[in-house]
Amino acid sequence: MKEEFTFNSEMALVYETNTRISIPTYDALFAMVQSYYRAQLGEKAASLLVIGAGGGNELSAWGPSNPKWTFTGVDTSEEMLKIAKNKTVQLGLESRVKLIQGTIDDLPLPDSKFDAASCILVLHFIDDIQEKLKLLQTIKDNMKPGAPFVLVSAYGDRDDAELRDRLNVWKSFWLDAGKESAKVKELVNKGIMKISFIPENQIERLLAESGFTNITRFYSTGLFAGWICQAE
Repeated sequence: MKEEFTFNSEMALVYETNTRISIPTYDALFAMVQSYYRAQLGEKAASLLVIGAGGGNELSAWGPSNPKWTFTGVDTSEEMLKIAKNKTVQLGLESRVKLIQGTIDDLPLPDSKFDAASCILVLHFIDDIQEKLKLLQTIKDNMKPGAPFVLVSAYGDRDDAELRDRLNVWKSFWLDAGKESAKVKELVNKGIMKISFIPENQIERLLAESGFTNITRFYSTGLFAGWICQAE
């Protein structure tokens, strides 16, 4: 058990360090989402669906300060879910967190639908537009009417100079963090440019087609942006 915990701790450190370089306002993002949820949910007990819960950052950001919230986290990565599980233990959240390895299709039939949901840094790993749409539709189908939803994803038109300009800014994040230029180039070619970029208006259309309303972009840093909306 000790060896597994050490491995997960090291993996978590690398993941969280790199994410905070790639998205310098990463921690502020979770604070902003928490404020949005609180404004929508008030003081009542609430169940939250977290898509892409591996790593446990949503759980550690929102769990301790919102004792009436419960969480169902879904992630395809067993190793990342181990990190999330370790965080729930460290923070004493085990009784309020259920973690599921798989996709949203592996959710057990709930007693009731969720009061809120998030999908942070997941959508751009899905290449097919119809699969993106299916994920968003399934999330919406698992939410109560009017429930708040937060989506954060990479976005942009690959053929547009605007995305290339933002990519140059993103490169500077890594260079300023001490990464060698050759390594940053490798990150671009083998990493960031392998993900699925689609324009902002297409993301908003997917949300609307999935049954979300009041769609508003509330966040943007480098290559990534976030939208708030509500399930119909």
